[in-house]
Amino acid sequence: MRKWRSLTALRACEAVARTGSVSAAAAELHVTHPAISKQIALLEEDMGCALFERTGNRIRLTDAGQELYAGLKQAFDLISSTTDSVARRSGQGHRVRLLVCRDFASGWLAGQLGVFLVANPGISVEVTTEKNDNFRPGEDFDFRIFYGMHGLHSGDALKEDELCRWIDIPVCTQGFADRYLQAGQRVCDAPYLVDNNYDVWDEWCHYAGFDPGGERLHRTLFNETTMCVSVAASGGGLTIGDSFLTLPLVLLGALIVPFGSGVVSAKTYSLFTSEKSGTSAAANRFEQWLRGAVAAYQSTVQEQLALRGIRVVERAP
Repeated sequence: MRKWRSLTALRACEAVARTGSVSAAAAELHVTHPAISKQIALLEEDMGCALFERTGNRIRLTDAGQELYAGLKQAFDLISSTTDSVARRSGQGHRVRLLVCRDFASGWLAGQLGVFLVANPGISVEVTTEKNDNFRPGEDFDFRIFYGMHGLHSGDALKEDELCRWIDIPVCTQGFADRYLQAGQRVCDAPYLVDNNYDVWDEWCHYAGFDPGGERLHRTLFNETTMCVSVAASGGGLTIGDSFLTLPLVLLGALIVPFGSGVVSAKTYSLFTSEKSGTSAAANRFEQWLRGAVAAYQSTVQEQLALRGIRVVERAP
């Protein structure tokens, strides 16, 4: 049978240990300084040992206090995360929390999300963007959407489901192509825009059977594909664009596909969920919508590329 200590006293002890001050703990718990001191004294009496050493105005943990604080911190952290999770998944609110790599969030999801919100007025969606692979494992997200080689993060307490593969497509403006990509000019001499996290130019040339004429001489590096695509749309260079990010600009005529080929990516956009927690009805509805929206968009990509005579090359298994 458990022997329960006073929760009020334990909260007071944890607050003093964490803040290092009786006054700060009292302010945090909205009680008086003497009330905190009394709770600490009662807890020390109940446990039969000193938890704090007091020297003048200074207070520090004893060895026993250090041991108790370590356990209290872990317990209160667990209580906080569990109550937040239960409240979020209960009828108190229909919120879906997403952690999404920046390229996918700004390049595609932001333009699609309104459809879901209008169709589901009782559900709110919280989107946090992050650089790729920064999974924030200590935070409670319903879904994480990142790209990479499928299965790479299988040991991170996350369940991974492939959401889709994109098509790598070289793109530039018509004006840029007229200046740098005419017959007799070497493609390798043209200014090239590189996502430093995803540079697949050599792979694309291999699978597409394309000879650029040599190594690229003029490269400008960025840390996101969306930046490469934006600069390309301003006429600043040739880049390889993810079909999710580039198709809208191709449809608008802001970008062209100068070489008539696209290559299916080796990497995937994956949907990650925690292996430890279940999903709410709101999260299930969002996932169903997301998968349908992605599938529909992929069909549009294939149709539009075919209309423009752009062949799509599969990678060898």
